[in-house]
Amino acid sequence: MVAFFVILTIIGFILVDSFVQWVEARQGLTLRRTAPRPELVPALALETISVPAGLFLDEGHTWVRLEPSGRTLIGMDEFVRRAIGRVDAVELPNVGSVVRRGDPLFTVTQNGRRAVFRAPLTGVVSAVNENLARLPETGRMDPYEEGWVCALKPKDLAVHLRHLFIAEEARAWLRWETERFKEFLTRCPMPQSALGQVLQDGGQWAEGILEMLDEAGWEEFARTFLQSPRSSAE
Repeated sequence: MVAFFVILTIIGFILVDSFVQWVEARQGLTLRRTAPRPELVPALALETISVPAGLFLDEGHTWVRLEPSGRTLIGMDEFVRRAIGRVDAVELPNVGSVVRRGDPLFTVTQNGRRAVFRAPLTGVVSAVNENLARLPETGRMDPYEEGWVCALKPKDLAVHLRHLFIAEEARAWLRWETERFKEFLTRCPMPQSALGQVLQDGGQWAEGILEMLDEAGWEEFARTFLQSPRSSAE
């Protein structure tokens, strides 16, 4: 019975989210016709980052999708995927391993630097995307489909879903993350040659901006954006 109500709740979220996105798309068309040219700032333009309908986001910048088959897919969201840019390697979890929310789940490596992503749910790893091990750049253009990292058989799903963002709440959170990212970039020393790539036309930042930072800047990004304060002890 509990599982039935969880499924009904998820379906309700998806239907509401789809309707809201349709309304926002109609409103956005009018706004784009009349809006002034945006200011050039060292941050990503929010409208370029998408949140597919029915997708849950975690504060550690992982996403969760519940499929009709019952499989629960997890990957890194578009925000952090585009910030990192090039990926040299992806360390996948072992199938059958048990993880708790907040535990290290998978790692991406770039030029010897590592970014650890934590599990947004508690459960057992039931599958991994082997394509990422062979071709780490898989899913760069579409992190929510080809870029899935692993599948979990979740435990206490209803409890942990309460800690994730969906629909308008997810978009509001991304707006907050955008502002934090602006502040982060202003604090990080950056080569003068990279400045023109950051301040791109339309206020968009260069994809792969973290490639331009030193190791200290990379580690600060990981501490600031990938460490969810909601631990596995919940």
